[in-house]
Amino acid sequence: MTAEQETTATQPDPTAEDLLAFLYRCPVGLVELGPDGEVRWINPAAVRLLAPAANGTELDDIGGLIRRLDPRLAAAGVPPPVRVPVDGPGGAEMWIELRAIPSGPAQLMVVVLDVSREQRLQGQVDALGRRLREVVAATGAYRRAAASTLGISTAAAGVLEELLDRGPRTPGALARWLGLSSTALTAVVDQLERRGLAVRTPHPDDRRSVLVELTVEGRSRVAPLLDLLGDRIEDAVPATARDVGAVLDAAALALRGEPPPAARG
Repeated sequence: MTAEQETTATQPDPTAEDLLAFLYRCPVGLVELGPDGEVRWINPAAVRLLAPAANGTELDDIGGLIRRLDPRLAAAGVPPPVRVPVDGPGGAEMWIELRAIPSGPAQLMVVVLDVSREQRLQGQVDALGRRLREVVAATGAYRRAAASTLGISTAAAGVLEELLDRGPRTPGALARWLGLSSTALTAVVDQLERRGLAVRTPHPDDRRSVLVELTVEGRSRVAPLLDLLGDRIEDAVPATARDVGAVLDAAALALRGEPPPAARG
């Protein structure tokens, strides 16, 4: 080996040093575990993120702390990511995610992430989804109660609501809004015409089409039902998403002449 080669061999690889410096300063927690679960390398971000989950002297045994948070890391293989709730600063709930990545023979790099904001957003989305399902169910109950009051089908009640809210509509538009076939919509409109609640009239701009609109009797019978719903909503002002289901449920009970839950005894 020449003197130049010997000098080069003893000098550290600048690329490796730069990479190590980057990993050390990285805001994402990184912990490399050896074959026996021992910590071979850890950056400050991992210590900071794991600290809220530590009990007593667990920060002296980061490997043991990680295996407690995700016992699957003690077994062979690479488990899927896991999210763990911990007590954050000031007692606020914090979520960390542990994601294992093979980094060598029998070695794992555990990536530690703060997913608190993402978890909170997911919780809000889940809660909103539950509320929307409640609203859909309550809307159906309200419409069924209104239909029973008018002695018509639920689909017919939906047509009346749409006509009162948006004015005369073509059968095609009504069918699309209700998700009905044209044949089914025709039967619904026939039912409303027989009861004197709606009528077909020539379309002013299309001689091949007609409009379905409320009759005077239809408007006089449908408007109070929707006014009842509006009164319930005004009672709940300022209405929020969580109030809507209860408002619709209460309106359905009122239509059926049933007392509200608190008064049932």
